[in-house]
Amino acid sequence: MKHLDLIRETLFSCEKATVALSDGAVLPCGEGKGIRLAVSAREKGNTVVFSIDAQSDVPFAAENAVNIPFGSIEPDTITANTHDCLWWMMPAFVNSFADLPKQTQSAFVKLGEKHLHLLPLTGDNFRCELDGDGLHLISGMPSLTSLRGDFLAVTVADDPFEAVEACYADAKALGAIRVPLRSEREMPAFARGFGWCTWDSFKTTVTSELIYEKLREFQEKHIPLKWMIIDDGWLQFREQKLTSFAPDPVKFPEGFDGCIRRIKEEFGVEKVGVWHTFTGGYWSGVDPESPLFAEQQENLFLSPAGIWLPSLEEEKAFRFWDAWHSRLKAWGVDFLKVDNQSSASTYLAGSIPTAEGCRIQHRALERSIAKHFGGDVINCMGMDMENVLARPSSGLSRNSDDFFPERVRGFGKHLVQNVYSALWHGQVYHCDFDMWWSSHESALQSGVLRAISGSPIYVSDKIGGSDPAYILPTVADDGTVMLCDGPAMPTRDCLYTDCRTGEKLQAVWNRSGENFALAVFNLTEGELTDSVQVGGIPGLGTDDYMAYEYFSHSFTRVNGATVLSLTLPADGVAVYSLYPVKRDAEGEYVLMGDRGKYVPIAGELKIERI
Repeated sequence: MKHLDLIRETLFSCEKATVALSDGAVLPCGEGKGIRLAVSAREKGNTVVFSIDAQSDVPFAAENAVNIPFGSIEPDTITANTHDCLWWMMPAFVNSFADLPKQTQSAFVKLGEKHLHLLPLTGDNFRCELDGDGLHLISGMPSLTSLRGDFLAVTVADDPFEAVEACYADAKALGAIRVPLRSEREMPAFARGFGWCTWDSFKTTVTSELIYEKLREFQEKHIPLKWMIIDDGWLQFREQKLTSFAPDPVKFPEGFDGCIRRIKEEFGVEKVGVWHTFTGGYWSGVDPESPLFAEQQENLFLSPAGIWLPSLEEEKAFRFWDAWHSRLKAWGVDFLKVDNQSSASTYLAGSIPTAEGCRIQHRALERSIAKHFGGDVINCMGMDMENVLARPSSGLSRNSDDFFPERVRGFGKHLVQNVYSALWHGQVYHCDFDMWWSSHESALQSGVLRAISGSPIYVSDKIGGSDPAYILPTVADDGTVMLCDGPAMPTRDCLYTDCRTGEKLQAVWNRSGENFALAVFNLTEGELTDSVQVGGIPGLGTDDYMAYEYFSHSFTRVNGATVLSLTLPADGVAVYSLYPVKRDAEGEYVLMGDRGKYVPIAGELKIERI
């Protein structure tokens, strides 16, 4: 049987589909109440995109309106990506479709020598999610009698990385993905320097004087800070509702214009960003008893959740953001961090199909960000597909939950969440692996992860807490970030394994042009000896490479057949820079980066003779 036939005929069982209606009935498709359901497929390469046209005389239920069970495929193993909470995703390592967690939105399936990637999509008026019971279509509206659009893309390939890349590319070519992929999006320019965020330093107690004190520390320690974010805490609000576009006058008595001017002129910070939420600027929207509400009421709407949000008319929502962003720009703000994006589905439910509502809200927001900040924004708390597949242009998106410096042994989860999410999230966005602390039990591992991440590198250190010994190896001497070509991901031999358990080291790779990086982490609580396959790095050529390991200062000649044997202590790490061996009339050489940096493959390169 051909691979595409295998997908079409055995992945799921349309004849066993059920439909849930708003009157509480759950019926097999085609049995009463005028239910009509047609599933079609179109193909490109080794990808199939499935579409649905479902009609009913009685409105569909808002949740799990159409449910299609899996068919007869029996996988060897699966790595799924599922909701860790409303906003973030986490890998799940299971052995059958029946074990898929609720709200799965990406799955790698090993089937003999083949690999499948399953990508649930957002249709015209629904989103698709997977779990152990199959596929589920969710609109968020209890009044729809029609559900239409693409609900799933599936690709089969000999290599899992080829499968996921082709899945997104082919789905985009077939019109099932309606937004740009990562190759079509720009990394914001500010992210090419080293940064700092106020969040874990001050939480919501941030003030201009605390900011100045921290910036003096960066100067005194000769840490080349290029940008910063003024996070939550600067706004005026009441009961979690926004009351003003201006900063808190007690915390920022000189206003943002005076504060930001001083940050740039006195402390040499080139770019300053500020934080607000996707949901009307603060966690629970706009305060209806505030002067701001009176000013902006025509650009807002009252959601079924009782929260005043930017209008569902795109032009009005744009006017809300435009009014605010124009003031922020005039005060010297250069870019934004926008939080709470995945909460939109909850707040919009009952007013509009949530997939459609998210598309409207993101278009309005990004039009304003493009107008005032050149499109520069960190999208945050928005890893569900209704948000991932809705943003029309912005380039950068948070790839994990917060760093949480107080979480005991939290680094393992943070790493796993980032590198396994990057497999699918990094197909659409440049990934942000979040801030970190340079004075912390995980400072060394965190620094190596950021250096190989392909992500912006920024800390959230408290006053007195910035350690140059861990920061400086992550950035070039001039403060620029040596960004790899894409997000860091697990190697092939780790893809289907949870390396926090058992006896396997976690290997992570990235590349810059013809150079590669390989970081190996021990995520367990004891010493661990394991073998790492250099050939597990996708794209590694068949020729020889010279691998330089940062901590041991050792060189090893490797190729795709090389197996590295490592013994790492609990929470240990090794990191290799791999350079292709070149030859000229004088003999062999490599073009090598600065050995004083964890991952210098994307930095300035110099000839080193072998």
